[in-house]
Amino acid sequence: MEILELLTLALAPVVFLMTYVYVRDEYDREPLKYLIITFILGILTAVPVVYLGGILRQFLGVSHDSIFGIIVYAFIVVALTEEWMKYLVLRYYNYPHKEFDEPYDGIMYGVTVSLGFAAIENVLYVMNGGEEVALLRMVTAVPAHAVFGILMGYFVGRAKYIKHGSPYLERLKGLGIAVLFHGLYDFFLFLNMGFVALFSFVALIIGIWLARRAIRQHRELSPHRPSELE
Repeated sequence: MEILELLTLALAPVVFLMTYVYVRDEYDREPLKYLIITFILGILTAVPVVYLGGILRQFLGVSHDSIFGIIVYAFIVVALTEEWMKYLVLRYYNYPHKEFDEPYDGIMYGVTVSLGFAAIENVLYVMNGGEEVALLRMVTAVPAHAVFGILMGYFVGRAKYIKHGSPYLERLKGLGIAVLFHGLYDFFLFLNMGFVALFSFVALIIGIWLARRAIRQHRELSPHRPSELE
C-alpha cells in the first residue's frame, strides 16, 4: 500500500477515539489548542519511554524464558514506563492548568496524551507491518491505549476536586490502574501461547466497560451541566 494509505489506517482509530471522548464533553469542551499541545507531548513521551525501557531491561536482566521474566517485562519495562511518562504530562502540564476545571477534564487530557503516544507507536508498527497490522491494532492496541488514558484520567480528575481523602492517593490510583490493565493486556500477549492471548481481549473488554462507566460518571459530575430545574 501507499505510504499515505498506511498513515491513514494508522491514525484513523486515534482520530475516531479522540472524537468519541471529545464530543461527550458536551458541557465545557477543552480548547483545541491545549488538546493539540497535550497530544504532541504524548507523542514526545515515546523518546524517554524507549530510552528508559532499554535501561530497565538491562538493569533488571529481563528474559522471556520464564513467567517471572515476562511479568517483569510486561508490567515494569513496558506498562510502568509508558504510563508513568503519560502521567507526568497529565500531572505537571494539564493538572495545574486553569482549563482543567472539572473532573471530566482528567479523562479528556488523559486520553489525549495516551493517544498521542499510541499515534506514533501505531505509525511505526503499521509502516513496518502493513495493512494487516493496521487493521489488527485498530481494534486492539489503539483502543487499549485509550482505555489506559481514560482510567488514569478518571482518578486524576477526581483528585483535583476530591472533597474527602488524599489527592495524592487518587492520582496514584490512576497511575496504578493504568499500569495494571496495560500490564495484563501485554502479559497475555507476550506469553505467546495461542488461546491464552484471548485473555488480553478479556482485559481490554473489561477496561472498555470501566472506561465507558468513568466517562458517564464524570459527565454527570460536571459543574457546567445545566440544572434540570432550569
